[in-house]
Amino acid sequence: MQFQREMIDKNFVTLGVTADTEEIKEALAESYKKVVNKVNLPGFRKGHIPRSVLEAHFGKSVLYEEAMEILVTKGYLQALNEMDLNPIDQPKLEMTEAFVEDQPFQFKLVMEVLPEVELGQYKGLEIEKAPVEIGDEQVEERLKSLQERHAELVLSDKTVLENGQFAVIDFEGYIDGKPFAGGAAQAYTLEIGSESFIPGFEEQLVGMKVGEEKELQVTFPNDYPREEFAGKEATFKVVLKEIKVKEVPAIDDEFAKSIGDFEDVAALKADLKAKMTTSAEQEAEVRFQQAAIDKAVENAQVEVPETLIKREMEDLLHRFEHNLTYQGLTLEKYQEYSNKGKEEIMEDFRPEAVKRVKTDLVLNSVAKAEKLEVTEEELTEKLQELATRYQQKDAAKLRKDLEKNGRIADIRQAVLLEKTSDLITSAATAASAQ
Repeated sequence: MQFQREMIDKNFVTLGVTADTEEIKEALAESYKKVVNKVNLPGFRKGHIPRSVLEAHFGKSVLYEEAMEILVTKGYLQALNEMDLNPIDQPKLEMTEAFVEDQPFQFKLVMEVLPEVELGQYKGLEIEKAPVEIGDEQVEERLKSLQERHAELVLSDKTVLENGQFAVIDFEGYIDGKPFAGGAAQAYTLEIGSESFIPGFEEQLVGMKVGEEKELQVTFPNDYPREEFAGKEATFKVVLKEIKVKEVPAIDDEFAKSIGDFEDVAALKADLKAKMTTSAEQEAEVRFQQAAIDKAVENAQVEVPETLIKREMEDLLHRFEHNLTYQGLTLEKYQEYSNKGKEEIMEDFRPEAVKRVKTDLVLNSVAKAEKLEVTEEELTEKLQELATRYQQKDAAKLRKDLEKNGRIADIRQAVLLEKTSDLITSAATAASAQ
């Protein structure tokens, strides 16, 4: 086949394809093998009608449509292979002339392809990296956090509830004089001042005595998650059963021994500082690597196609919808709360989508410029890593499943981008923060 490529607008390409008479002959022969199995003709078994009989009975044109489809598919795949085309959407077919058996067949394919990327500097980038310093003050804060984590609620000898204490209550709520689902509990522990209940509820408990019963009047907020309660007034009958206070352990050698194999508080502090330093260094390295990649992307010039942006926005929306399910919400409910339509929510993801697409385009161009490839060993290592992460014993079975679903190329691409990112970050140098 012969090809003629022409850029028509930005990253849109028109590909003229010409199939010669020999290729047409082969396509018609292949078309016959497919068509003959679809038709019935008295006196012949299905699939055994001679081609001459088939054409005489139905006309030669009975094979044309299938033959054209064969030629278009063959031409498209051959062009991708020979002309290094990277389409990002399905091509649009344009017929330039009628199909004639004994004449060359011409057609056009209009397709959107990956845009050209003009790389800037991506090696030897100087990236600011602040030194990691964990001071005694930070260690003390972490120690206090540990102290709070090991605190216990103990029964108080006080009889009047104060702010900052913990009330153990029985309660039942009513709307329009009727109890409602989820509005009652027994021996419920509530920290007064935590603002974890309906506004006004905790404040009205202050001053209650142990054993006292009281009616509280509250109004559900207009943006309350349960729509049927939003903005409604409710009455709660509450009984204060007990008052508890938080008892925190003293930070001493005994405390250090109780939470680990530490001889004293000094040993505990040293361990905390070492772990905090390691964690901070890891976080600083991640920030450094991301900053290097961001800088390489910033240095490149590329016009990001709207097709890829919208595809990424849809993917981000899908992930967002998936995360909502873990919060007991649906996208429809979120739309009601946010007063936004689906398209508006998708537009919120546009900046992130543009950044992601541009990053992928630049990393792919760097990989091409550096002639990076993914070896079978690297692919196998990644599959083993995924199998371990998802608690699958057989990495070979995971690979077979991915190949069956057409996903193995995605994994190979992910490994390629990781290699490219490593190349950029390993070549970057750290500059001290001013």
